Amino acid sequence: MVVTWLVVAVVLALVIGSVAEINAQSAAERQMTDRGWGELASRVALASTQTGAQLAALVRDAPAIPNEPWSSTNGASDRFVPSPGSNSARMQIQQGLDASVAAADQESVEASQLAPPGPAGGATNRFAAVMAARAATATSVRTTIDDLLGMAPLPVAGAPAPAPGDPTTLASGGVPRVTLDQATTQATAEGAAFEASDRAYAALAAQLRSGGSGGTTPIHLPRSAWAPPGTPLTSADLGATPALLAPPDGSAALVPYHLLVVTAVGLVPPAVPSTTPGDQAGSGIVGTACSDPTSAVPGTTATVLPPTPTVAAQVTVTNCGTVTESDIPVTETLALKDPPGTKPPPVAASGGTLRTNVTILAGGSQALDLGGLPVAGGHNYTLTIALVTPPPPAGQADLTGTTQEFLLQITA
Repeated sequence: MVVTWLVVAVVLALVIGSVAEINAQSAAERQMTDRGWGELASRVALASTQTGAQLAALVRDAPAIPNEPWSSTNGASDRFVPSPGSNSARMQIQQGLDASVAAADQESVEASQLAPPGPAGGATNRFAAVMAARAATATSVRTTIDDLLGMAPLPVAGAPAPAPGDPTTLASGGVPRVTLDQATTQATAEGAAFEASDRAYAALAAQLRSGGSGGTTPIHLPRSAWAPPGTPLTSADLGATPALLAPPDGSAALVPYHLLVVTAVGLVPPAVPSTTPGDQAGSGIVGTACSDPTSAVPGTTATVLPPTPTVAAQVTVTNCGTVTESDIPVTETLALKDPPGTKPPPVAASGGTLRTNVTILAGGSQALDLGGLPVAGGHNYTLTIALVTPPPPAGQADLTGTTQEFLLQITA
């Protein structure tokens, strides 16, 4: 009997010792795991802080971002014309918004995929929720500003092309989609959302520092806030931003400027070279620029084409303005222009019109092959390339460069 109890005591002592050793090992491993999670979370938090600072700086500076001017237009050097593309205030704001949203989205993904598993008590889920809230709110801020100014996120390289007329991805010539009052209400709510995410992060960081997240390992996350008091992303400051941006009372640089230009035209087949020095139109080629657009007009001397059953135009259209232009018609028209008394050509070769629509980002260009129209040898035609733009105030007021014309003579 005594021997039996002795065996039992020895076994119990071994079991208790083993459990104690396992617990000690588990605690050490848990501390290492928690600290590893804390290091990874700290990197995400620091990156998030930087993203918030970049968005705050953009919101602060946006009302004062200038347009860079072209040096001249139509020979009038005293006339200000904003430079398109990345040099316009609208494009700089859009690029900044897109960059902030992309960075915040990436930080949200990284927060949701942290490894090893975080401390007990739901710390991982709470941390991921903060980053997801910041990313969602940054996207909402971009949408509010875009809707107020009639802008849209820039296309992502390699992404599928947006559907025609998709309002979420195509700007409509700078036309606002929300009122100033609506944008102000939305921006105020977005600032409040940033403040709430900051409070949630601060509460989690304080709990982790004390080891009170369900574990005993203190974890020190860096300070991270997007909307500290008095900074651009607070509800008060962000709510005041739309009024500083929206024309006509806001930034003058953000007023939409429309300028589409036919910057190049070539004929197919190529014209017989002109013998007149400097005669661009006579050679069937037109080249112009945003800084000084011109419209070629038919002269008295025709551009001579070799014998051909059709004439086609290869055209480049450039958006020299500061807003995306959507679904703009481009027409190619061929009209008979023979001297009086000339025997008419076959009806099928008397002229015609072809049309296509283009959507071009500010500062962008699009090359078009407008197709061939039938002609007859021994006859003259006027070829007109024209952009049909919306009427003012939605469209452009200066129509210089929106048409290019040629007088063609088809060799018999």
